Amino acid sequence: MVLTHMPDRIPIVEPGESHDEDVNELLREATTEWYEDAAFFGAMAHEPTVFKRLVETLGAFPQSETIDSALLELVRLRVAKCHECAYCGTVRTVDVREDVAPKEEAVLGDDIDETALTHREFLAVKLADYLSTDPHRITDAFFDDLRAEFATDEIVELLLFSSLEVGLDRFTIALTLDTTEAGPYPNSLDYPLSDPQPRDG
Repeated sequence: MVLTHMPDRIPIVEPGESHDEDVNELLREATTEWYEDAAFFGAMAHEPTVFKRLVETLGAFPQSETIDSALLELVRLRVAKCHECAYCGTVRTVDVREDVAPKEEAVLGDDIDETALTHREFLAVKLADYLSTDPHRITDAFFDDLRAEFATDEIVELLLFSSLEVGLDRFTIALTLDTTEAGPYPNSLDYPLSDPQPRDG
């Protein structure tokens, strides 16, 4: 079933509308950094304390030396594909948009294209796929493959980041969140996102 675009289930908090100036500053940052779109932050900003802590947590990634923001963006896009999240599959993380663009197609298909990714990228994206669909399918053999490529702290970081993205995707889907008119993306998004498209860098 496709939910054609409907009015926002809740209004977003626009930059400057919050009584908390720290929240307003984060909302302004969202229009020029992060995804260059304030809708996601604006939805969370109705609960300012949790919102600020979540943004701080998301901003803490990556921590491990050999995990970078481009790898985490591939993970984020795979989670969006698995959940058919129209907002998450439409927006892009600004800082790594150009780096990730050539590999987007590999993670946005029904199956992950292992040939277009490094083995580390494939394992990270596959882990996100499992967490999004059925974590019970994570086998000991797959975990051995993870341990061969990633240190323990890196595996934990990938699990935490992917798990946060799974939950936040579902938050976004529950709200049928649309992009803002001020952002650089198409508006009037339809849920579920049936055919996510790679974007040019």
